[in-house]
Amino acid sequence: MKKKSYLLIIGTIILIGISSFVSVLIYKNYNFKIDISKINKSWSSIDSDLASIKSNMDSITESNEVFYWWKLKDFDIEDDNYEETLNFLVASIRMCYIGNVVDERYDYSNADNVISNFKNEKTITKKQLKKLNEDMYREKNNFCLTRIESIPSLLISNDKNLKNKVLDEINYFKTVKNSSFFGNNEASYNELLFRKAFEIHLIKDLSDFLKQEYTNLK
Repeated sequence: MKKKSYLLIIGTIILIGISSFVSVLIYKNYNFKIDISKINKSWSSIDSDLASIKSNMDSITESNEVFYWWKLKDFDIEDDNYEETLNFLVASIRMCYIGNVVDERYDYSNADNVISNFKNEKTITKKQLKKLNEDMYREKNNFCLTRIESIPSLLISNDKNLKNKVLDEINYFKTVKNSSFFGNNEASYNELLFRKAFEIHLIKDLSDFLKQEYTNLK
């Protein structure tokens, strides 16, 4: 009986030891630090695109007492539907921009840019990377350009050429948003940062398109 008790105690000690060892390994693995200092230099391209968006929108829109970039300024064309569509794009770009920059005017600033929390960091732990993947995967469904998917439900324009120009832009965004590129929830930090950079660049391209249409039609 004593022998069985002795063996039980020894077995329990061994199990506790193995459990502790595994716990230490898991802890070390989750808190292993990954160097992100070099890849964070890529933030310069994101900042540049955000600056371009602001420059484009400042030059073609007017603000009101509630919103900046409220609507296209001094813009009144015969095609009311197309004018409404372009102003819908103004609102979409504004919301995308607000969600990706820190602006004291909006409490929800930076809401779509959780990766910016690591912008000035030199390392990220595996645990933090896992959480970042989860947050950015959720972000995919709140993608700042998701609302643009509703544009095809608008009349857009009776002019087929104008309508197709907008639809080409929108369909490209939809293709990118629904691609595996934005669907991987086990991505490296490099991949996540590139994803954010690409998203911002898409917004910049859309602001370029809007400015060009404004210039052509005004």
